Amino acid sequence: MEKFELPLCALSSNCLANQVILITGASSGIGRTLAFHAAKHGATTILLGKSVKKLESLFDEIVQAGYPEPAIHPLNLLRTEPAQANELAMSIHKLFGRLDAVVHNAGTFGRITPLEHLAPDKWQEVIQLNLNIPYLLTHSLLPLLKNTPFSSILFTVAEEAFQPKAYWSAYSASKSGVLALAKSLHEELEENTTIRVNCIHPGIVRTASRLLAYPGIAPACFVAPEAIIEHYIYLLSPQAQTLRGKCITLENTHLTSFLK
Repeated sequence: MEKFELPLCALSSNCLANQVILITGASSGIGRTLAFHAAKHGATTILLGKSVKKLESLFDEIVQAGYPEPAIHPLNLLRTEPAQANELAMSIHKLFGRLDAVVHNAGTFGRITPLEHLAPDKWQEVIQLNLNIPYLLTHSLLPLLKNTPFSSILFTVAEEAFQPKAYWSAYSASKSGVLALAKSLHEELEENTTIRVNCIHPGIVRTASRLLAYPGIAPACFVAPEAIIEHYIYLLSPQAQTLRGKCITLENTHLTSFLK
């Protein structure tokens, strides 16, 4: 298990300049914060989420700050099918002709309950959003990513991918699946493409879903999204081109590699 500190102080203000980056779950939480800061560092962001109102609010905030104008792509991922994923890829190709990175950030905890009380439709929602959607979007976006030098795919995992927990069966299964998906994809792309495939485990972050999952813990006990965003920016930047096939977990200012 390799540990090392990221040289975040070396990040330039425009380290993501000219990059086109798709971020799922951009309506709130880590996705929203990442989209704003990626734009701040020069990226043109594609904001994908379910809430048009929230996406438009973020769009306005980015533009008013003087950062590159983003694109909005409203999409209910729970109901997304292959045709819609292909439409997204075609839309990105038409608008930009390229895609430098995709961050699979959207996710859900689902119901935290014993398996015998977990309804099949609730299980399917968690698997759909957390596992099927990263596969589906990656499948459709790979041709674009292959045509862009040193493109990046960043999957989001969690502690439950390594240590499944009681009452979290659907979430644990979905995140374990994402880790396996990322490993397999890395092995496929490592030798014949320049695409970097990595996972990130952001830790316990102060988001709406996290607060719902742990209502008895004070919000101040959780790390704010802004505190971890520079790690995402680094992983998306050219400075991280040597990081491939890693599952990186944030521990204060350190990263740990699990895949190799």
